[in-house]
Amino acid sequence: MKTNKRWGNGARVDDLDTGKKILLKSAVDCFITKGIKSTTIEDVAKVANVTRRTVYRYFNGKSDIIAALIDIERDRMFMKVHDIAKLYDNNFPLMLEECIWFAASYKPPEAGKLDLVSGANASEAAPHIDNDESDEHWRELLEEPLNAYNERNNRNVNLDDLIRIVGRLVLSYRQLPATKEQFKASLKALAL
Repeated sequence: MKTNKRWGNGARVDDLDTGKKILLKSAVDCFITKGIKSTTIEDVAKVANVTRRTVYRYFNGKSDIIAALIDIERDRMFMKVHDIAKLYDNNFPLMLEECIWFAASYKPPEAGKLDLVSGANASEAAPHIDNDESDEHWRELLEEPLNAYNERNNRNVNLDDLIRIVGRLVLSYRQLPATKEQFKASLKALAL
């Protein structure tokens, strides 16, 4: 029995990056319509017009697909967070506040895209968000400004402690959104 489970015009895609991009787009389409929890590898394969075996050729499973999608969005988000940080070079507390707010309220730039880390998808995505990769992004962003802040103000705020609280604040505000005014009022408790 002949199957029509091939990429596009029937040609095999041997380029790893192209194959992954096609599957990731298909996964996003499935996650938008069904949610992460209800989407299966079979669903992703059907949308991509391939077999499950082909999906497993590129990814180890649904968790691997979720991680890849979140990595892409994390990188895009942190590029913008770095731009925001530059606006507050000499005001570390305000820079930190604005960066946390941006990360907590970030949505993918494409119109109509589902936020894969909030709402109904939060429980499936959470393990992929507040992790070592996120910590490294925050470290790169905060280390130099925090050192300058500590020196200027004779403080000793520990970077690792700050990164832990920042990651959890972002995750908390993504899962339980607030207005910017509510967010700012809550952060007064941190009082750097």
